[in-house]
Amino acid sequence: MVSGITKAKLGDTKAAILDFEKAIALDSNEAEPYYNRGIVRTDIKDYTGAISDFTKVIELKPYYAEPYFNRGLAKDYMKDYLGAIKDYSKAISIKPAFADAYLNMGLARFDLGDFTEAMNDFSRALQFKPDYVESFYNRGLAKFNLKDYSGAIEDFDQAISLDHTSSDFFSSRGAAKAAAGFFEDAIGDFTTAILMKPGDNVSMMNRGLAYLFLKKFREAADDYTKIIQDDPSNQEALANRGVARQYLDDLTGACEDWKKASELGSVKSESYLQKYCSP
Repeated sequence: MVSGITKAKLGDTKAAILDFEKAIALDSNEAEPYYNRGIVRTDIKDYTGAISDFTKVIELKPYYAEPYFNRGLAKDYMKDYLGAIKDYSKAISIKPAFADAYLNMGLARFDLGDFTEAMNDFSRALQFKPDYVESFYNRGLAKFNLKDYSGAIEDFDQAISLDHTSSDFFSSRGAAKAAAGFFEDAIGDFTTAILMKPGDNVSMMNRGLAYLFLKKFREAADDYTKIIQDDPSNQEALANRGVARQYLDDLTGACEDWKKASELGSVKSESYLQKYCSP
């Protein structure tokens, strides 16, 4: 067992699994080798094998929360979200203050589109772990999807106060501010996210849209141009740059963008072509 754990920490997963299998051969009623093999199997993305191992641990020691949690995690990776929720719930029934289980259960509910229950799970996680930055952030995302933009901004504020190194936190807060109509503030957050993570085209797209709402058409066109340079087939960027160019009195350039976007499947651009561009 000790040898297997050491090898797993060093990244020699095959040797670690062999050691755990030797331990199992010596005593098949000992739970620890199955548990550790399940952890390693999860790390190497053998989720079916991991589920089998954690199930064996549960058979041997049904009153421990961790094997239910880890089996739920493996099911999560396999997109069996309902199965994962069932395991996280069982883990919580054994260990009521299991903040990580509440977080992961919330993430599974989020993936199922149940944003209200996801939000409630993230709130429960925070009851037991008040500085749980991931719970603030994901609760913010759930609130955003429920169109509670002020609540989302508050949660993103909390996440950023605990960890100001994540570009995703600033980008998501920018999206919530833009949705609430605070475009100038949103641009500040998108700019911060881009500075932290150059090439963040999602933040660049959203900043360009905020510029459009503020009628800053040159800045919007510049953002969309950068995106198109990286991704020439981005039909949304082409369509929006076309809008910016139209307001900059460059109808020729606008029609060229809409034509390209329309060829890529943009229905919006096709309507712009018909309305503003000669046949």
